[in-house]
Amino acid sequence: MENQPEIKLTDRIRFHMLLAAAGGVMDAYSYVDRGGVFATGQTGNFVLAAIRLLLKDYRGMGLAFVPIAAFWAGIFLARHFYYIYNREQVRWMSGVLLLETAVLFLVGFIPHTLPHLFANTAVSFTAAVQFCSFRSFGKNAAYAPVFCTGNMRSCAEMYYEGFARDDRECRTRAYHYTGILSAFFIGAVAGGALSFWLGERAVWLASGLLLISWKAVTMEKKNQKTDLPTLS
Repeated sequence: MENQPEIKLTDRIRFHMLLAAAGGVMDAYSYVDRGGVFATGQTGNFVLAAIRLLLKDYRGMGLAFVPIAAFWAGIFLARHFYYIYNREQVRWMSGVLLLETAVLFLVGFIPHTLPHLFANTAVSFTAAVQFCSFRSFGKNAAYAPVFCTGNMRSCAEMYYEGFARDDRECRTRAYHYTGILSAFFIGAVAGGALSFWLGERAVWLASGLLLISWKAVTMEKKNQKTDLPTLS
């Protein structure tokens, strides 16, 4: 009997559910505890900036643009890491996760006496690095680990293809997308609840989830090649 190929870490849905849960924690935390902004989904911040412009709240508009700028910076850094370590993909992935873990851990020490600008910048930066680095689970299954709109579209399409068109593979993908959406929601609930209870330290939940993900990566077998999705 032939040996079955090992499932790669980046194809395991539980790994991506951990990342999605961390994304939910970050977004709920930034909204509940850090001034009502969305640190991961920048669409909301664009809308907030536009509304504040109409209200002539120029300071508020500027504050809404800060996490947007931090998100851009995170994308640039993740792309830079990719070109440096694209031949050592396990090292790249573990380095990205360790960076995220450290940044969010430090955010938990930023007191409310300082402007929320500092914490939101760090959270948006972290979300961007994660969004840029982890783009799919398996082949042809793109997703976003830090927000939901694209995942919802893909999930609905897969349910349609899976049941209306009787495609078994699409049904499996639909269940995986459902798991990712559920993990994000659970992370948001937990992050919001902890933000009311622990305040600025609630972000340590996201840091812990990413630390678990990092640990899983470092425990990958040395002879197993981890195949990350190609950035385009």
